[in-house]
Amino acid sequence: MEKAISNDPKNDAELHVKKLQLHWLLQITKAINYNMPSPQLFEIYETVMRDQLKVQKLVLFVHENEWQQMLSYGVGEDVLDGDVSSRLTELSLLQQNNVHMPDWVQGFDSIIPVFHDEKPLAYAFIADLRHDEITHLKEVLPFIHTITNIIVVAIENKRLTKNTIRQAQLQRELELAARMQSMLFPAHLPADKRIDLAATYLPHQQVGGDYYDYIQVSQDELLICLADVSGKGISAALLMSNFQANLNAKSRHTTSLRELAVELNESVNKSAKGEKFITAFIGLLNTKTHLLQYINAGQNPPFVYQDGEFILLDKGTTGLGMFEELPFINEGMAYVKPGAVLFCYTDGVVEQENTRSEIFGLEMLMELIKTNDDVYTMKDLHFRVLDNFNAFRKGAEALDDVTLLSIRLLPGA
Repeated sequence: MEKAISNDPKNDAELHVKKLQLHWLLQITKAINYNMPSPQLFEIYETVMRDQLKVQKLVLFVHENEWQQMLSYGVGEDVLDGDVSSRLTELSLLQQNNVHMPDWVQGFDSIIPVFHDEKPLAYAFIADLRHDEITHLKEVLPFIHTITNIIVVAIENKRLTKNTIRQAQLQRELELAARMQSMLFPAHLPADKRIDLAATYLPHQQVGGDYYDYIQVSQDELLICLADVSGKGISAALLMSNFQANLNAKSRHTTSLRELAVELNESVNKSAKGEKFITAFIGLLNTKTHLLQYINAGQNPPFVYQDGEFILLDKGTTGLGMFEELPFINEGMAYVKPGAVLFCYTDGVVEQENTRSEIFGLEMLMELIKTNDDVYTMKDLHFRVLDNFNAFRKGAEALDDVTLLSIRLLPGA
């Protein structure tokens, strides 16, 4: 006996609605798989909501760093009067605690929330559905919830993917900048047996802003430089790369520190265009006469420790690139006796704070040099300074790059 075929118009209409819903789910899925841009996904969403589901009023808010109204029709411009972010945050808290909705949402028939990792990702406010006896609200609402979730989550995934790609690209750029920066530092110690020299560089981030160098300009003369560029990251590394190239090139043609400071200031201005500057200590040490000539361009003053006393090397000029022309230049001089220590450092050392907000400071650094004057090598001196520095820090976050550069004239020099 054959089974009777129903001719119930209601069942046929319901089947038709289900087929339409399936059709649009497939269309939305295809659009997502084809990686259509977000605006086109929103257009498809609006078409389904307005033309197929007969939703007469719709407002969609999506959270992308902040709440944004991504789609609206059938309503006024200021749907949520006042601070949208505060109102949606309030709504999220009320929904989580099953509290009665506030008055400002009473004009909507339903609110569709989209959550991701228990955090609100979107809210769709809908009103005035033109429904008949078949497509009444309780049947249409689950489908609206489904497609809203699919569209919003797909767009969020696109955003996260873009961020991941962007982060990976930035990481590659940082790695390249770090490799480039490592090439700025001298690969070998100067070939002068009359001195003991050590340099230590600890970047705060992957790409730092400190730089040191030593250049043998003649048999008896060694040019040393310790510099710190304002700012950090790739732009700082590029500026420091340019500075290093100019320092090496210009020091081959002149041993006049005054001329060198003027030319370096011009090159920093040309490269940075007033957006960054460089503080630097540039010294010319004659290992035969023991004379140190220097210009301190806004750098924390290095010092010479000899005969139980400290000589601050603070004469010089302003930071390079701060002014188009250096307003003044004072060249300093000091005699460095055999056995004395010339110690240079950047602000990451003396400005470091511990967990009690105490500052490491210059006095503490000087005391460390004084009490460790008996160390065998400058490398050992750096180890002791950093051991004490890290003990002082006691887990507090490093605030800046840490760079040390020290020289001792050996006895008999």
